[in-house]
Amino acid sequence: MAVRSVKYLEYKGIELENDRFRAVVLPSEGSNIISLYDKTKEAELLRTTSDAEEYKTRRMVYGTPVLIPPNRIEDATFTFNQQVYHLEMNRKKEENHIHGFVHDKEWTVKEMDSDQNRVVTALVSDDFPHIMDQFPHSFTLEMEIELTNEGLKQTLKVTNKGDSLMPFGLGYHTTFYFDNEASTLQMDVEKEWVLNDRNLPTGELKATDYKEPLAKGMHLQDVRFDTPFPMTQNTKALIRHESLGIELAYDAAEGFKHWVLFTADGRSNFVAIEPYSWITNAPNLKLPDEVTGMMSIEPNENKEFVATISVKHF
Repeated sequence: MAVRSVKYLEYKGIELENDRFRAVVLPSEGSNIISLYDKTKEAELLRTTSDAEEYKTRRMVYGTPVLIPPNRIEDATFTFNQQVYHLEMNRKKEENHIHGFVHDKEWTVKEMDSDQNRVVTALVSDDFPHIMDQFPHSFTLEMEIELTNEGLKQTLKVTNKGDSLMPFGLGYHTTFYFDNEASTLQMDVEKEWVLNDRNLPTGELKATDYKEPLAKGMHLQDVRFDTPFPMTQNTKALIRHESLGIELAYDAAEGFKHWVLFTADGRSNFVAIEPYSWITNAPNLKLPDEVTGMMSIEPNENKEFVATISVKHF
């Protein structure tokens, strides 16, 4: 087992390695886990690139960007607990905010532990005026990434350091390599959120046409997903790479209530399987919290979110 500093693309990274896997985390890129490599099969499991310029063109579809809040906020504003929040209007063509305010920040490396094959990174909101201007709450994030014999475990702990109730939504834009013609995706889904022309949920849920195809295992060639689903009790998504002899399970094990699947044009050999704690634009939806996943954190309270990637060979 080893945890060491490396250079990945043009960034300072941290590499974790054991007998089966290598993983690379980029603290300066929002603690993005940019690579998870299966040494036995000589296969990259996440979508990554060796070209720094290519990465810069669309950071969101490489590795595991951290989204706080996830996806879009209508008109880049919402009201919570009688406080109005004005987020950055960074998707002007839709008049929405998108992807949150932590994925492009430099996180601090708190711990590198070769004995446990883990790294801990952290972000303190008070250190970033760009965050505080939009979201005036003092909070800390701690990300623990552990490389295991089965794959990888990712735990995020958020702590409200302020003196007022804090709304909180988390997502990961986890993007996997996926051979659209040879690989299959299997998930349990029953309903999907209806979206409007701004890619925002209308508040309506409908039975999804993808229930049976995804239950059986679905090829994704020419399938254009940008689709949100409430999670069922089965929080695992399974990718089966027939040509590689790899089955990968992505488990949104703790703290998540929704999935978003994203494939862009359906021809790019990747699938983003995105676990969210709250659904897109949750603070603006007039629905019960248990439906949207809308969450708040009390002063001095913390919450944890756990996701794992487990790999089997066949």
